[in-house]
Amino acid sequence: MKSALLLEFDDASREQLAGLLKSLGYVVATVATPQAALSTAQAVRFDAILTCTDFNADDRRSLTGELSRLAPQATLVLLLAGDAAGSGYHQRSGALLFKPATLRGLRRVLDFGVDGLGMRPAWIPPDQERRQPGLRRQRPR
Repeated sequence: MKSALLLEFDDASREQLAGLLKSLGYVVATVATPQAALSTAQAVRFDAILTCTDFNADDRRSLTGELSRLAPQATLVLLLAGDAAGSGYHQRSGALLFKPATLRGLRRVLDFGVDGLGMRPAWIPPDQERRQPGLRRQRPR
């Protein structure tokens, strides 16, 4: 089973996102504070972590950086408000998702990733890659 950690401050958004994640087959652990998210990520292994903030008021370190350190195998998704300007680059977040999230948008981010290969693509043998092999692979060491 796939598991997801959801950090959302708003109760209605938290319930809506948890329902969408459950419909995608995730077991969801919901938290309302960054400290609870860090404690939960330290104790349980997650496949996906969704957070509405990258700021931890109780610590000077980045919340997304700490979550990435605690769960390096997890896909990290930063949830942004719908009126946020541009997508921008957020350090250590695997993907950005604008709220209110839809099932299609959530599935695209978690299952397919931005490029269609998934957030954590599996290793593909060089002879089965879609791109042409480069000269670097053919050069002897």
